Amino acid sequence: MSGEGENIVAEPLVYLNGEFLPYEAARIPVEDRGLQFADGVYEVVRYYDGRPFRMQQHLARLVRSAAGIELPLPPIEEIRQAMDALVERQGLRDATVYLQVTRGTAPRAHGLLPDPTPTVIAIARPARVIRPRPPLRVVTMSDDRWARCYLKTTALLPNALARERARRLGADDAIFVRDGFIMEATAANVFLVMKDRLLTPLLTNYILAGITREAVLELAASEGIPASEEPVPAHLIYQADEVFITGTNSELGPVVAVDGRTIGTGQPGPIFLRLLAAFDVAVHGAQPVGTGPA
Repeated sequence: MSGEGENIVAEPLVYLNGEFLPYEAARIPVEDRGLQFADGVYEVVRYYDGRPFRMQQHLARLVRSAAGIELPLPPIEEIRQAMDALVERQGLRDATVYLQVTRGTAPRAHGLLPDPTPTVIAIARPARVIRPRPPLRVVTMSDDRWARCYLKTTALLPNALARERARRLGADDAIFVRDGFIMEATAANVFLVMKDRLLTPLLTNYILAGITREAVLELAASEGIPASEEPVPAHLIYQADEVFITGTNSELGPVVAVDGRTIGTGQPGPIFLRLLAAFDVAVHGAQPVGTGPA
């Protein structure tokens, strides 16, 4: 499978506060709270064959994140329709839609606005389905993020800096470690395979409940692969038979080296390949796993 033949959008449409605009025409005021304070939440939804994967779960998480920062949202159905329309209007089949909602515009002040008018932005771009998944090399780093990582907010500077530090070390990504335990990667959840058992860190305030993470746990259950969610000591990652990450953009990504140490055979492992095959069936099937009614 690949994204070959996908419609390439040179200048994507932008949904901005109820309007569909050319990319160059989309503008927000300089005092938007998203710019001034990273005061906003976001979601990234993947479309396969023109259909969103687990849209209901993404929107439910958007609602949770917004509630966590006391941000009122416009009607959720309007947001869903806008994302679908961006994909349809541009003739996309495999696409990624980025959605961001900020608290809106006001003179810069630290206090929250009493009656904000949120800024809603969405952009759809073509996405390639790359198989086989490219092997990844990662490094571990001390987790210096804020204590509310379970909310999907736009305050991502620590993640961006960690990704850049990893790149300078010759790695593809970083995995955060806090108090001796694995948390998550810069934009993905982490899974280990230990003697044919799947292991992923227990959700805490330092870990985002990934939509793909949830799908993989469901797929593991349907495939008869034992899985557990529990605190994962950092040293276990070097002993794992397999390591992989999961996320909307990364889908399932096989990790073949951590901090310069080879994981398993240094190749994507059998459990990963089995789950990736099940994932592909789910996203391209008539009823993606866990989506429920559209």
